[in-house]
Amino acid sequence: MNAPTWNLDTLFEGGITGEAFTGSLDEVDHEARALVERADALATPGPSWVELLQDLEALLVRAHQLSTFAHCCACADARDKPASFASGRVESIFVRIDRCFVPVEAQLVACSQETFDALVALPELQDMEPRLQRMRAKAPLLLPRAEQALATELAEDGIHSWGRFYDHLNGGLQVELSDGRVIGSAQAQNLLGSSDREERREGLQALDSAWEQASEHCARALTHIVGTRQTINDRRGLDELADTCFGQRVTRETLEALLQASRRAQPILLRYLKARARVLGVERCGWEDLGASLGDGSGWDWSSSEGFILEHFGSWSPELADFARTAFQGRWIEAEDRNHKRPGGWCARAPISGESRIFMTHGGTFRSTVTLAHELGHAYHNHVTRDLNPSRRVIPSTLAETASVFAESIVRDAALEAAPEDQKLAMLDARLSAGVSFLMNLPARYDFERELYTLRRRGDLDPVELSETMVRIQKDWYGDALSSWYPHFWASKLHFYISHFAFYNYPYTFGYLFAQLVYNRLRQTGDREAYVDILRRTGWQQSEELARDTLGLDLEDPDTWWQAIAPLEQDLEAYEARI
Repeated sequence: MNAPTWNLDTLFEGGITGEAFTGSLDEVDHEARALVERADALATPGPSWVELLQDLEALLVRAHQLSTFAHCCACADARDKPASFASGRVESIFVRIDRCFVPVEAQLVACSQETFDALVALPELQDMEPRLQRMRAKAPLLLPRAEQALATELAEDGIHSWGRFYDHLNGGLQVELSDGRVIGSAQAQNLLGSSDREERREGLQALDSAWEQASEHCARALTHIVGTRQTINDRRGLDELADTCFGQRVTRETLEALLQASRRAQPILLRYLKARARVLGVERCGWEDLGASLGDGSGWDWSSSEGFILEHFGSWSPELADFARTAFQGRWIEAEDRNHKRPGGWCARAPISGESRIFMTHGGTFRSTVTLAHELGHAYHNHVTRDLNPSRRVIPSTLAETASVFAESIVRDAALEAAPEDQKLAMLDARLSAGVSFLMNLPARYDFERELYTLRRRGDLDPVELSETMVRIQKDWYGDALSSWYPHFWASKLHFYISHFAFYNYPYTFGYLFAQLVYNRLRQTGDREAYVDILRRTGWQQSEELARDTLGLDLEDPDTWWQAIAPLEQDLEAYEARI
């Protein structure tokens, strides 16, 4: 069975140029413009605010539905110019909505505690209290009101347009192989999971070459994305971590504890990479070997992936399996392996439809099965929070990874248990390889992104220097375990170019380990209700508060994170015993 394409008609009938979508787009655009004027005219916080706040919330829901649809169309075919144009219009709407919040936030910060308490006590705003509390807590991140309004309006051209520029570049990138074939970057990325080392090596070389040719454009985009953030941060007197810690709902102490625990895992993972080299029959692994499939890892067609996930999701929760079945039968998933798709995988909520949409390119490997489970986990997270007030389902990336990695863990554990004896090595390898991704690759990306702010102080970012920096940081994390590197990884990684928030890297490490903590605890108790409760709380609680209230854990202690990492050493010992 071939991997499926999705059905988008339940979001908007008639496609990106159809009346259903374009009419809604025009309406939401008009309403957003009107709301800016209403927000600017707000009086002191009180009952007169109720209608505007409710209208803003409703408009955000409609804008997210439009955004998901336009993004689906743009990612499925990078040549779709109407979809690209529509994505830009939706982006403009979100900028206007952000602009609406400028006077709201300014007055919430400036008002007395008595006035604020009276506002959140209004019955109509009870469910909005977490969002209003966070707006008030945002005071250190705000410029004076007039400057904040100007910065918000300039963001569309000053930073978000550069993110869209990269999306267009990324989606249209063509990779030429030695036999003359030309494929998309998503297809080329799948070559890195091949069981054939020469195919992997060729895929990496071709990808690196393609990104080298685009590197001047990528460096230009990063120059303006980082430069814009730096200018705003300088004006506020803040460093580059202030926004991300606030937005991801983590303290700096938690972030530092997370990174300390990741570094502590380095000896285990270096030992694994050297053992893996012996399995592959090479002196040392190269970068191209990091995603290599072992055993029959390439034998997972779509039917195998779907059946395996349904069976083993059901072993944890019949509800989870039923939900996944609904997603499969409803064609919520775009997974076909074809040219002109953007690379990567993601899941997006369609809040009005009460559905999600999943985007990936299924490559017929166990890795693709894990990716599918990961994205279905995100969709399930959306599902169990669908009835909450929109203000209580604002899930930061840190906590958004809880359900996705939990779903991965179900599949990885089941694959190891179900594998015949001669395939257990491959399943152990998949678990250890995930550790390398989350505890080495992602922290390396974090270090690189922090370095961007130092480099930007000197002037425009230079693609040659960026590649040198990338390799230096890769060597710092992977040590002597690798024989080759990926210099233009910085250009290939979409996460560096997301314009709405920086540091889209450590949240994956956070999510990987936090989900393991949740999984290890609840797997013992089998408490499905506690799991759903945790997922629902992610929409409004601070990370440290959530962990303390539901699991009794201190996220600011590196030893807490080590509880999730320590089992990797047992996996490694079992792995080495089978070599």
